[in-house]
Amino acid sequence: MNNLIKRTAPPKYQIDMNLSLADTYSALEFYYHNNGLYALIQQDLMTNGLWTEGMVGLRNPAHRVVEFYVAKLWPGKLSVALPIVTTNENIIEPIHKIWEWSNWGSAKQVAARWFALYGDMFIKVAAKAKGPGEPASQVFFQNIKPMYVTDITADERGYLTRIRIDIPRIRKGETIQTYFYTEIWDKSTQLYRRWENNNGPGTSEDRLGQPIEERPFSDFGIDFIPIVHAKFQDVGEPRGIGAFTHALDKIDEANRMATRLHQLLFRFNDVIFAVSANMVDGSGRPLPAPSLELGDDQMGDSQTMTVGTGTKVARLPGNSKLEMMVPDLKYADALEILNAHMRELERDLPEMAYYRMREQGRDLSGRAIRLLLSDTVDKVLEARGNAETALARADAMALTIGINLELFDKNIGAYDLGSFDHTFKDREVIPLSELEKREIALLDKQLGVSEDTLLTRLGYDPSHEREMRENEASELGEKLLTAFDKDE
Repeated sequence: MNNLIKRTAPPKYQIDMNLSLADTYSALEFYYHNNGLYALIQQDLMTNGLWTEGMVGLRNPAHRVVEFYVAKLWPGKLSVALPIVTTNENIIEPIHKIWEWSNWGSAKQVAARWFALYGDMFIKVAAKAKGPGEPASQVFFQNIKPMYVTDITADERGYLTRIRIDIPRIRKGETIQTYFYTEIWDKSTQLYRRWENNNGPGTSEDRLGQPIEERPFSDFGIDFIPIVHAKFQDVGEPRGIGAFTHALDKIDEANRMATRLHQLLFRFNDVIFAVSANMVDGSGRPLPAPSLELGDDQMGDSQTMTVGTGTKVARLPGNSKLEMMVPDLKYADALEILNAHMRELERDLPEMAYYRMREQGRDLSGRAIRLLLSDTVDKVLEARGNAETALARADAMALTIGINLELFDKNIGAYDLGSFDHTFKDREVIPLSELEKREIALLDKQLGVSEDTLLTRLGYDPSHEREMRENEASELGEKLLTAFDKDE
């Protein structure tokens, strides 16, 4: 992370660690979008008198790596993406209501994208009313962009004890003005404070002036900070590590190699001939290269002649020759070196194998794919575990606030009693095909697994299946009786 700051952040920004952190997140965003990636970084460096070679993001896998987690972390509709597992079924409906108010079916994908990209996920629990002066009617989640979180401290459990958020905003009027919305939650003082200022992120509190709002936690009916923080990869630092942050040097080297290879390819496919001569004057000094003045159409006059089926050949003055400038570059060998580097990069970013296997794995079974992608699956499970632990904590916070606002029945329980404890059902990262499910069901049946259990695993309702069988048997009986009557 520090290396990334040094490589991408202009020196004038390295004084303030908050700004350096924001620059780090911005650089990761550049890699993800990959449009003018190195041009933006080079522009900042050149502004401060630092030179860096020109490069193009021709072999940048950052976007694909991030989108892999968007597709595999918790995709699809909520009932399938996040099936709740709890001993207190009374909390399931309120949690679903919170998700509905939060538009979590869509917002969860944004959270997954930022989680893999930045390495951090912040979810804030908030409440809102239908109109000014009215009581709160909803409690919902807000995704906070990690670059806006400028200061955090947490206890040994990972629960936040202090957090500061600085969000840039625009105030529209006769003129458009930019300012920062700043809020600080401090558990030690049990105070929430909010400012609007022009001083920028990371400005010390004594320079922010008087807050426009200051309220104790008790006004919200809580004694905790209603924000959760999850780390994509937890390496023991205050912030997490993103899906591709550890491989930035190798990504840069791949782009450097690909850029150079393309430069050679297109450069030597531009001017490919040179006119030269080995002539000297009377005193032994070399004469300038002969000039070749072709006609306007560059063919068909005394300077050219046609050979064979139409190949045009220049006719040069005496003692001069036309030389080919294209060197004998081993493009295939250079490309293989680049491909070998990409294979090495894939070991650090096993998510890349998922996309590669689409080209060559059409005949592979889901079981074989999961075996080959075991490293990738392990990373997804780690990230999913971190994210879902934070989400369950946010659910519990929202239930507590919702009860205090009388949005939910108090009979659903209380946080202190463990009533809000829940997890999420295990889901396959690489799902089984229907054929594989049936093959496994047949093997389990031979081992004595009950039919109801097998039907449930296959996604069927056992009671519904029994009812259908009874109906079919009844219809079959009636048909047999009718047939017997006809025979008689």
